[in-house]
Amino acid sequence: MLRSMLTRKHANAPTSPPFKMNHRFQTALIILSLVLSACFIVRVPVGLAADDVDTLESEIERKQDRVKELDSMIGSYKEEIEKRRSEAQSLENQIAILDNRVKEKELSVERTQIEIESLSLEIDLVSKEIAVQESRISKQKLLIADLVKEINREDDVSTIDILLTQSSLSDFFTQLEAIKKLERDLGTTLDEVRDVKAALEDRKRTKQEKQDSVEEERRTLRKDMLALEAEMNFKESLILQTKESEEEFQNILYELRQQQQSTANIIAALEQELQDQLRNVDDALARGDQFLSWPINPSSGITAIFHDPGYPFRHLFEHPGVDIRAGMGTTVASAGGGYVAWNKTGRMYGNYTMIVHAGGLATVYAHLSKFLASPDTFVDRGDAIALSGGAAGAPGAGLSTGPHLHFEVRKDGIPVDPENYLPQIPGSYYDYYDDYKKWKIRL
Repeated sequence: MLRSMLTRKHANAPTSPPFKMNHRFQTALIILSLVLSACFIVRVPVGLAADDVDTLESEIERKQDRVKELDSMIGSYKEEIEKRRSEAQSLENQIAILDNRVKEKELSVERTQIEIESLSLEIDLVSKEIAVQESRISKQKLLIADLVKEINREDDVSTIDILLTQSSLSDFFTQLEAIKKLERDLGTTLDEVRDVKAALEDRKRTKQEKQDSVEEERRTLRKDMLALEAEMNFKESLILQTKESEEEFQNILYELRQQQQSTANIIAALEQELQDQLRNVDDALARGDQFLSWPINPSSGITAIFHDPGYPFRHLFEHPGVDIRAGMGTTVASAGGGYVAWNKTGRMYGNYTMIVHAGGLATVYAHLSKFLASPDTFVDRGDAIALSGGAAGAPGAGLSTGPHLHFEVRKDGIPVDPENYLPQIPGSYYDYYDDYKKWKIRL
């Protein structure tokens, strides 16, 4: 009877197609199937060919294997260097040490270049995966929007209309349960989309970390290349200065030790003799401030510091000053007012000048290409006293790692850390800042 009443009530209403609901429901199921398919994440993302991934991963693995091989070779050269250092100080040994250091640095440069290439390939792979995931998310959003529209359209149909279009109550409840399941699956699909988004964000973070690593490796590469250049220059300078003679090599070592020992007495005598003039020429030093100025702009780079652990001749003698990168012919200024004690030429320092200051201080400027201040004269702070040099084989270069100024501060004739008397500079000015921090050196 209920059915006949409902039939009469809707007799004048347009008749819905008997399978309209079924058709819409099937459409929704198809859409949901596509969404779920799009959400299914496999190891090789859709759109990124498996061959491409395999090629990239194979190339990355090959480069990483080469890095391990280079690490082993570098370790062998380091062992040989330490072995040679334990032997007698001779020209033959020093040349062998420099040869091994050059080879070690060459391999370090190659290693860093391969690291950069490997990281770049990893970034390429991650970038491709990111692009695929972003494309997938866009498709998922469109499919889900279509699914939501379909479900909402079914929500607009009244229960009476649904009953009238079904052949039996059983069909009605079956389809009603299926719609509920469709809605539950939609919730699951949305969760999976969120998971895909989270995975995408992880990949983006990975990419940024890889890019940061590449920049760090590039800085390492620059450092390795500078070190390699310095080692090669040092070897060339040593051969030129000694003419490959063991006797000349020993003379250089003797000259250096004698120069450092005799300087102390000279400085003390000059300061005693000239103390009144020295106090007048630099008020700051006369007050005991003991504050000096950088002789050239240090922003071009500090290539070695006082007692630098990486100094090529460290096993023979400690590096007694700071090395400041400077092109040939850069003007060198006096770090403080004082008396020009001498302009000399030696096989270790090349052309070098020494200025005596108040307070028992003296400064030394080495590897000069030209003297500008005459000995036995007074100079003010900032006066031009010389031009820098240091290129291997150039006049006045001495034993040098390349164009730079070697600057020393001596207190009562003994070399001390110049940076204790100079304005502080940023860490970025030091070529080997990261190494110094690792060695816990004060900067």
